[in-house]
Amino acid sequence: MSRYQKLILVAIMLLAIFFRYFRIAKYECGPAAFGAGCRIEADMPGGLFPDEAANGLDVNLMQQGHLQPFYERGNGREALFFYMEWASASIFGHGVWQFHIVSALIGVLSVWFCFLAARRLFMMDAFSGFGEAVADEERRRKIINRATNIALLAAFLMAVSTWHTVLSRTAFRAILTPLFGAATLYFLIRTYQAQSRKAQLWLAGITGAVYALGWYTYIAYRIMFPILIMLLVWPLIAAKARSQLSATLKRYVIPFVIFIVAFVAVVFPLADYFIHHPDSFSGRGGQVSLFNQTLYTINGRQLAEKLPLSYAPSVFAEVAKTAITGFFTHGDLNWRQNISGYPFLSPLISPFFGVGLLLTAMLGIWYFFAPGKRSKYWKYYLLTGWFWGMLLPELATAEGIPHGLRSAGAIPPTFIITAVALYEFAQLMVKLHNRLWSSRAAVPSMTSTATWPSHSVKDKPRGYRVVNIAAKILVVCFAVALTMQTYYLYFVYAYNSPANFYSFRSDLTPVSEYLNQYGNKADTYLVLDTYSVQTTDYLTTVDGAHPDNPRNIPYVDVDPASSWQLKLKPGDQVVFTQSTIFDITKFKQYHPEAHLYLEARNKFGQAVLAVYKVY
Repeated sequence: MSRYQKLILVAIMLLAIFFRYFRIAKYECGPAAFGAGCRIEADMPGGLFPDEAANGLDVNLMQQGHLQPFYERGNGREALFFYMEWASASIFGHGVWQFHIVSALIGVLSVWFCFLAARRLFMMDAFSGFGEAVADEERRRKIINRATNIALLAAFLMAVSTWHTVLSRTAFRAILTPLFGAATLYFLIRTYQAQSRKAQLWLAGITGAVYALGWYTYIAYRIMFPILIMLLVWPLIAAKARSQLSATLKRYVIPFVIFIVAFVAVVFPLADYFIHHPDSFSGRGGQVSLFNQTLYTINGRQLAEKLPLSYAPSVFAEVAKTAITGFFTHGDLNWRQNISGYPFLSPLISPFFGVGLLLTAMLGIWYFFAPGKRSKYWKYYLLTGWFWGMLLPELATAEGIPHGLRSAGAIPPTFIITAVALYEFAQLMVKLHNRLWSSRAAVPSMTSTATWPSHSVKDKPRGYRVVNIAAKILVVCFAVALTMQTYYLYFVYAYNSPANFYSFRSDLTPVSEYLNQYGNKADTYLVLDTYSVQTTDYLTTVDGAHPDNPRNIPYVDVDPASSWQLKLKPGDQVVFTQSTIFDITKFKQYHPEAHLYLEARNKFGQAVLAVYKVY
């Protein structure tokens, strides 16, 4: 890499860090904050959603010595992300931002590995085969320079992506999928490109271990198995067509064995768990499958049996259409997975993604049918399989489409494909520009004394230099526009959206803080549903290693539908949250002796905490 490219990479990584860490911590509230009519301010994300808090409840189990590769809570979830959160909680304590900074770190690393994977992928042409570098140094230098530029562009697009920014600041384990997908393919390509036997064997072991760790992340990652099978089998077919199969097997059979051994060693604890708990393997997959009858109604009636196979093609086509349009027009409505309703890709780059997706697919299919003759198209075959493979978990479901979380594994290939299209478009413009001025230079001016064409821009005609400067300004404006668009959408638009804060249940943070200070199991009742109470259960567990500690969960949870049936005595307090404020009306009808003691409002003026006491 040139010094200039290194500086650009540093700038991109700083952008990635900024968008994933800026204003991620919530302002802590002291006892004085709970005065009458106080306002609770929060940063982004504004709270800990119950699914995020469920991670914390499993972290508590870890602190108690219950160490597992898989936890059954919430339909079953792989545990690698929880161990990372445990480390954060052990260092910084219980809270909201302690989980979100873990996701942010993973997001930054994902941008880094997107760069590494893209660069290595497009450096493939710099190797003549079997890891041997191309002899022509000038040609090799140009290939590496092109690969680096595409990788830088892909990393930049991912760094300023609203889609990836939102996921990188939300404590869902699915954020690990882009990281391990890109890391696995990066080390796989490095293994191929290794120019020494020792390096090749080490890289094969690392590849197997990284691939295995991905199985501890999110159910959608399992699609990497058929992706890797297709990526490895077709080059063997190409080698056979070139009568090189024997040499290929000889070179790679030992690395492949090492890959398998490393994979089995790392994945064994999880595999052993699934052997003893076979029902846990499918997890939530069956609940959201497009064949699940509970997701469909016909003429207002829910299907009684599984979706008939004859319906599947039309349902799949509709799901695919909705999923793909999510990149261009109307994205995921869930604030925890996207800027609600906003397309996954900015309109500034989505046309390039569309063109790149078509061209990549065409070249990938060409390689698929002629791997021996079109071996250089393997990189497009990889990108096509990587993107569509990682989109398959979303396409195989029929709930919440487009779904920003289930398709998270497609994030790196999405931006690499877009970067390829953008780069080739820019190169085409440069060639047209040079050809235009070259044709003009064919008839030299009577007053011109400069020799043209020349390698130096300053020696070229004034018009050429003006256009050249204008093009550079346009590139800078394009980068600034993308960056500012993401800043506005997340730190202005989303930050000022009440729906965004409520989607993270930001009200439960001040509720938990109040309960930690003034709650007592003997006289405190929390009116909250059994799903949302996961957040308050975690945030009020001050000693996760000792569940019997009387300071943990200082309240009695009450179903909102039956809060009016409480038998209260003097000194009791009943705590309502933003989601149960409307239950106060009926509660007051049956408990006129209870009086409003405290009310807290968020920055939007919405009541997020109401405490009634019996005097």
